[in-house]
Amino acid sequence: MGEMNSVAAHYERPSLANALIARLAEHGIDRDSVTLEHLAALDQMHVRGHAATLELADALKLPKRAKVLDLGSGIGGPARVLASAYDARVTALDLTPALCEANRALNQLVGLSRRITVLEGNATSLPFDDATFDRVVTIHASMNIDRKRTMYREAFRVLKPGGRFGFYDVVAGPAGRPDYPLPWATQPSDSYLVSPSAMAAIAEEVGFRSQMLRDLTNQARNEIVRQQEAAAAGKAAGDPAPLQAGDILMGPTASDKQRNLRRALKEGRIGLTMAVFEKPKV
Repeated sequence: MGEMNSVAAHYERPSLANALIARLAEHGIDRDSVTLEHLAALDQMHVRGHAATLELADALKLPKRAKVLDLGSGIGGPARVLASAYDARVTALDLTPALCEANRALNQLVGLSRRITVLEGNATSLPFDDATFDRVVTIHASMNIDRKRTMYREAFRVLKPGGRFGFYDVVAGPAGRPDYPLPWATQPSDSYLVSPSAMAAIAEEVGFRSQMLRDLTNQARNEIVRQQEAAAAGKAAGDPAPLQAGDILMGPTASDKQRNLRRALKEGRIGLTMAVFEKPKV
C-alpha cells in the first residue's frame, strides 16, 4: 500500500471541487448554470481531452444503457461523457479521496448523480462480482500501476463475456526515460511506463482478444503545438486567459509537469496509445 499511498498523495488536493467551481465563477459561470460543455475545459485530465474520450467511447461500441466501469476515473470527466452522451450507467473508481469527492460534487452539479456511482478503490483488487460490466475503460491511469497484469486480469474478470476493455494511456517511448515531475508522477518511483506492445501482450495473456491498437502520439504532439500557438496568439491579442484548471489539478509544480510532458512527447520519451480488447463469449 506504500506505493498506492504515494500515488494518492500525488493527486490529493484540498477543496478541489470548490476550487474548480470558483474557477468557473471567475469566467462568469455560476454554479447554477454549469453545463457539461463548461466542465469539458476542466475535467478531461488527459492529453487531447474530450476528443480522445469520444474516440475511445466510439471504439468500444457501447450497447444501450451499458454498465461501464471507469478505472482511475479522476474527477470524472470521461464518466460524465459516457453517462450523458452514451446513456451509460457508470461506476467510477479511483484511489484518491479528493478526486472522488470532486467527482461526486461535479456530477451533482450537472444532474448526473443517478447515472454515476463513485467509489474509492484499487484497480488491482476490484470489489465487484464476476461478469458485472458490459465495458471497462481506463484513461491515463495505468501509468501509476506497477501490477498491470493484475489490473487487466481484474478487468477481464468483471467483464461479461463479449464485453470490451479499452484504454487510452501514456506509454514508454523509444528514446529513454522522461524527466520528472510529470502530471501523473512527482518522481520516477510512482511511474510505471511500458511499451504499447507489452501492454497488448499482457491483455492477451489474461485472455483478451485484441480489437484495436492505435498509436496517437503524433496527434498528441500536434494538439499540444496547436494549444501553444493558440495561447500565444491570444496573449498577443490581449484576450482573457482561457478557461483551464491545470494549476488547480496539478498543484504548485504544474508548469514543470506540463513542460516535462511536452518535452517527453517531442523527444519520443513517451507516447500515447489507444486500444480495445474483447473478452471472448465462450
